[in-house]
Parts: sequence; structure tokens; C-alpha cells
Amino acid sequence: MILKSIELTNFMCYAGTNRFDFTEGINVIIGDNGYGKSKLYDAFYWVMYNKCFNTSKKDFADTSSLKRLIVSDKAIYDIEEGVVTASVVLTFHNLEKDSVYILERRYSIKKTFDKIIEDQDSEEVVLFKEMSYLNSRQVTDKDEIKRIKNNILPDNIKPYMWFQGEQVESIIDFNKSDTLTQAINVLSNITRFDNIINLAKSLQESSAKEYQKKQRDLSGDRGRSESLEVERQKLLDKIKALELQDIQIQDTLATAEEKSENLLNKLADAQKIREIEAKRNAVEKNLNDVQEEFDEEQKNLHKRMFTNKWVLKGTENLFEDYSNIYNLFERKKLQKEAQIQAKLDSENALVKELQARLPIDVPEPIHVHHMLEIERCLVCDREAPKDSEAWLKIKELLDRSQMKIKTLEDEEMGVHNFSFDLKKLYQNGLGLSHNIRNIDADIASTYRKLRRLDKRRKALVEELATIESEKNSLIVDAALNVSQANNLLNEFNAQNELVKRSSNQIISNANFLAKNKEELAKIDSDLSKLVVGEIPAYLSEKVKVLEEFYQVAQSTRKRVFNRLVKLLEDEANKHYQEMTQSNMSSRGIIKLKELSNGKNYMPELVDEQGNVLLQLNTGNIILIKLATIMAIISARQGSRDTDLYTLITDAPMSVFGEDYTIGFCKTVSKVYRQSIIMSKEFYKNEKLRNRLLTDDEIKLGKVYLITPSISENARTNRNSLSTNIEKLN
Repeated sequence: MILKSIELTNFMCYAGTNRFDFTEGINVIIGDNGYGKSKLYDAFYWVMYNKCFNTSKKDFADTSSLKRLIVSDKAIYDIEEGVVTASVVLTFHNLEKDSVYILERRYSIKKTFDKIIEDQDSEEVVLFKEMSYLNSRQVTDKDEIKRIKNNILPDNIKPYMWFQGEQVESIIDFNKSDTLTQAINVLSNITRFDNIINLAKSLQESSAKEYQKKQRDLSGDRGRSESLEVERQKLLDKIKALELQDIQIQDTLATAEEKSENLLNKLADAQKIREIEAKRNAVEKNLNDVQEEFDEEQKNLHKRMFTNKWVLKGTENLFEDYSNIYNLFERKKLQKEAQIQAKLDSENALVKELQARLPIDVPEPIHVHHMLEIERCLVCDREAPKDSEAWLKIKELLDRSQMKIKTLEDEEMGVHNFSFDLKKLYQNGLGLSHNIRNIDADIASTYRKLRRLDKRRKALVEELATIESEKNSLIVDAALNVSQANNLLNEFNAQNELVKRSSNQIISNANFLAKNKEELAKIDSDLSKLVVGEIPAYLSEKVKVLEEFYQVAQSTRKRVFNRLVKLLEDEANKHYQEMTQSNMSSRGIIKLKELSNGKNYMPELVDEQGNVLLQLNTGNIILIKLATIMAIISARQGSRDTDLYTLITDAPMSVFGEDYTIGFCKTVSKVYRQSIIMSKEFYKNEKLRNRLLTDDEIKLGKVYLITPSISENARTNRNSLSTNIEKLN
């Protein structure tokens, strides 16, 4: 049965009508996270089972609980009023019978302005076409629809044919016996042996009760027999309780061994994570210190404009010009002072002469005024006309009382004398000129330090990013976070202690069991001795035969189960070898190691001598589980499951490197007639995508690239979200 196409209309992020066509081989849908790969997987599953995967709960939810979430937000937003229907159509082609099955599921909502009325559930339509006879009909009978779906994908192989990458862990959980038993049941119905064991046990217990009743009937001391029978029953109850306890301890031991083994595998990774985290913390502290110093230097740049006199940068010529002007000023000032001094010397000489000729106030001032008025010197009796030299000499006799010897300090240099300020300015400039000469060097030194700090800061940021990347890669590979890595040693010791304690409990329990069984054998012997007469031989033979039958049933079931585990192991190894063919690292051989409880299995990679080859990281574990899932289908004896049914899986390669990814695609294309893989690994890695498109060993079907169609300013909601589909081949 080949899946020919899927058509989505207004389904989740697929607004409008969208179509994917498929062929035989590996069909790949490429898209980044959130681009619609998982919604496409939901579309397949919804049509078949009326459910979609709930990623938050890691489980499938019915349409009745999802309701309007199934319908495109864009389709709801674009219509003002009316009905919006989401639908998905799957078309399957049965090549052997040349018939076509068309399965459609629809869900509608009704919008009245801002009010939305939701349908309670979806509607299913199934069409059947016989291409050879050109007839078709709608299938309405529920049983027939169920048979059609079972032909498309039987329930027992569904978990191994349609799954999401995050489901791989639960599909094959080697620590849970039921998941491996379910896988074995796909290979061969192991439950038939379980039914035989239950039947054998029932017959064995029935024959034992019949034998014990006969013993009591033939007892020579019924009171003693009944007393012994009560003791016997108590012992049986104790033995049963001890056996149940032993099973529980064995399960605890197996779980502890498995965890201890896993932790042992992770110890080295945990140590690396701790070392890297310590290194990261040291680099981060160093980065914070450098960043703080860098920020402080940036902030201090403005302060240095004044504290380091950077504001004076470029004023060298200004001070020189001022010096020249001030020098000129000083020379002129000295010249003027010399002129004033000469004048003062002349005036002072006259004062001295006057003071030497006549004493002050001789003649008395009133007589001098009289002589000036009459313009005649009464001392020498000569005329002295006004303003004549003689008259002025007489007048000097009046002025000399106000005359005194003057100094340069007594004379004003000008109306505004700034000599002191100009000199102070010159002296300040002289002192600052030394700073000005060093400003360029100071600025250069500061910026060199800033560049050095910035370079160091950027280097530390890059180093921190590299460390973070290395740490995150280790965390993904080892499936450990930093906290778990720090606590892993304690957890490992705790699990080892639990293994030791459980082992001691098993030994102790075995001793108690042996002791109680000895007491039970003694009671059985005492009961036999009380028998009077002979127990029929057929009854003794019946007990013996049915006990042997019960033992044979158990050993047969164990032998068949181990053979099927070996078959699964061999088939898984074949796929594992193919998937890892391009990877140059040591790959080893998958070995399903039986744990101490005899029910659980733990995968190991061993060499040809059975020695454990390497520690298992998350990528190894997922690769082994995917190989096992393929093996479950491909190893079915007498089946054509890989030809009849389509593998559909979302993000199975999310933890793989490039070589493992290509190896997985090669193997899938060889194992399955048709597969549909949703993957992000080829989205940004164009080199890997080209390998997919050009590798001749990959039987390639259709390849599509999906991207969301939404503008940057509309990303806060999904009202304009649709999906672009681009064919790549």
C-alpha cells in the first residue's frame, strides 16, 4: 500500500489548500523548528485515528478536546462570518490489487463576528476505487472502515511504522520488559507461550490439590494431618510472599544495575561537563572583570577631558601666540614705566629745589595770593604779569604744600591695569603647556588600553561561546545537564549501594526460601507417613507429569524468547552497520544484555570478543533503538511489512551528526518500499542537503522544503500564518 498524496485545507498552520505528492523511496519534508513538520505528521495521524500529538503531554489528544486548534488561525481571522472547515485527505494506492483508498477527515467551526461555535467532533469520509473496473463507492460500514485502516496500517506494527522522534525512547525502553515483549510479539506471538505457562501452572496446582486431598483421606491420624495441612498452607503463603518479594528485589536490582551501568558510561562525560563548567565560570568571571574595567574606562573618557586636560588638545599654538602678545605687552609696559619714571625724576627734582629755596608757607599764603592778584613780586619789587614765568613761580609757592616725592607705584599705568591677571594667565598657560605636550600620548595610551580591553573582552566572549557550544554538545550527547553532572557521582554511588543492598537481600531471601521449602518438604514427608494404604499410581504420575509440563513450558518460553531476542539483535545489527557505514569512529556490535531479573535488557556496544567497546551517548542509544525498530519490522518471518506499509516519522535524526543522518536515510530507503521523513537537519546545512539529493545509494522519492509565510511585524500571532511548500526535485 503506497501513500500517493496528502492534501491539507486550513489544517493548523496549513492555511488554504496545500498538497504533497509521494512516490516509492524515501520522501523528505525539510523545515526548521516551528515550520510545520510536526503539524504535517499530525495531519497523517488525524485522518487515521482522529487524534493529534500533544507535545507538552507527550501523548495524543482527541479532536473533541482540541476542537478549534485544528483549524487554521488565518482561515478563522480572514472570514468575517461563516463556516471554516479544516480537512485532510490521504490517498493510498494498493499496487497489487490496483485499488485506491481515499480517507478524508473534516472539522468545522462557525464564526459569527467575534463568536466561534465549535463542532463537537470531526467527520470521516472513506472512498474505495477499483481502478481496473473504473468503479468507486463511499464506505460507510464502520467495520469495513476499520478493516481498511488495518490494511493500511495494522495496529500491532503501528508504533514501529508511524512515530515521532521523541517517542523513540518509549517505543523501545529496554528497561521495561513489556516494550521488548511487545516487540517480540510482533516477530512471533510470544503470548501463546505465556498462555501455555498459565495453563500448565493451573493444571499443576490442581493436580497437587487433588493429591493432597487424597493424602488427607487416607491419613491414619486426621487431626495430625489437618494440623500439618494448616502449617503447610502457612508455609506456602510465606513462600509465595518471599517469591513475590524476590521478583520485586530482582526488578529493583535490574533497574539499579541498568542505571549504574548508564551512570558509569556517563561518568567520564559528567567529569568533562564539570571541568567545562568550571572553565566556563572562570572565563565568565574574567569576562565580567574585563567588561567592568572596559565600562569604567569608557565612562572615565569624559572625565579625562578635564582631569587630564584633554579639552586643551590643539591649543599649543594658542599659548604660543599669547606668549608673543604678552611679551610685546611686557616690553611696552616697561617702556611706559621708564617714561613715567623719567617724568617723576624731573618733578621730584623740582620739588626738592623748591623745598630747598624757601621753607614751606614762607611767605605766608595770604601774601602770596596778594602778589598774584597785583601781579607784582613784593620780595624783589618786580612786575609779574599773569601766567608769565614770574607769575607761575610765585604760584608754585602755593602748590608746593601739596607736592611730595612720588614713586612709580604712585602712578597709574592706565585706566584699566590687568597686568597681574595677564601675568597670572601666562603663568597658568606656562604650567599647562607641559600637560598639552603630553595630551596626545595620554589619549593614545588610554585608547590603546581600551582597544586592548575590547580585544580581550571579545576574545573572552568568543571563548565563552565556544565553551558553551562544547558544553551543550556534551550535554546533548550525554543526556546530562550541569546539575545532573555535578550530582552524578553521588547518584552512581547510591545506585551501586542499591545494587549491593539488593544483592544481599536476594541472598538473604534465597536462604529464607530454602529454609521454608525444607520445612515444606518435611511436612510433605510427615503427611506421606500418615497415609494408611496406597495412593493411586495414576495420581502420583499425574502430579509428576504436570510438574514437568510446567517446567518445560517455562523453559520453552525462555528459549523461544531468547531466540527471538537474538534474531532482533542480529537484524538490528545489520541496520546499525548500514547506518554507521560512513562514520569513521569505532561502532562495535549491538548486544542486548540480559539483566539479573531475567526480564529486562540493556543495550551495549561490544567487540567481537564481547568486550564492551565504548560508552553510549544519546546518539548511540537513539541509533540502536531506531535500528531495533527497523529490525522489528524487517525481521518478521514470512511478512512483507516493509513493502506493504509506509514508514512515517517526524524528527528521528535530531541528535545525529551528518554521517549518521545520511546513513539513516540510506538504510531507510533500502529497508522500506516507501517512507516519509520530516527533518530539520537538511534545512540550514546545504552541504548535507546536496548529499541527500545526489547520493546514488539513497533511493529518493519526493523532497519538499516548507517555510512559514508570515511577515516580521505579524509574528506576535498566527492570524496571517500559512505555509509555503517548495519542491526540491
